[in-house]
Amino acid sequence: MEHIEEFQNLNIKVKDIPEEHRIDVFIGSLKDNIQHDVRLWEPDSLEKSFRLTRKMESKIMTTRKHTTHNYKDGSVVAPSLSQPIRLTPQQLEEKREKGLCYNCDSKYTKGHKCAEKKLFYIDCEEEEENEQKRTK
Repeated sequence: MEHIEEFQNLNIKVKDIPEEHRIDVFIGSLKDNIQHDVRLWEPDSLEKSFRLTRKMESKIMTTRKHTTHNYKDGSVVAPSLSQPIRLTPQQLEEKREKGLCYNCDSKYTKGHKCAEKKLFYIDCEEEEENEQKRTK
């Protein structure tokens, strides 16, 4: 935001420079990571350039919130994401028979909520579909 304001203040003072050139100068004065993204959109006005810059900056700031900082050694660490667990049809059947949750192994009841929040993906194939594929 500060950079945009500074550029606008300087832009007012300069005359006889085509809009195209002003856009190019503005984008060229941005930080590399923002500059690249703004150029990809090929803005045709300074206002569009400013808008895109604000959006890119917002995106970067949002992404930064998801990292942890170790200020002692100056390193930045991305949050660790757990790897997906793939259950076999037999494992699913065992859990179903025992009345366990597929995800956390606790007793499953109506309205059950796993203790640890995770993102789950269940991918299963019907046996009939598999048999049809084999016969074709």
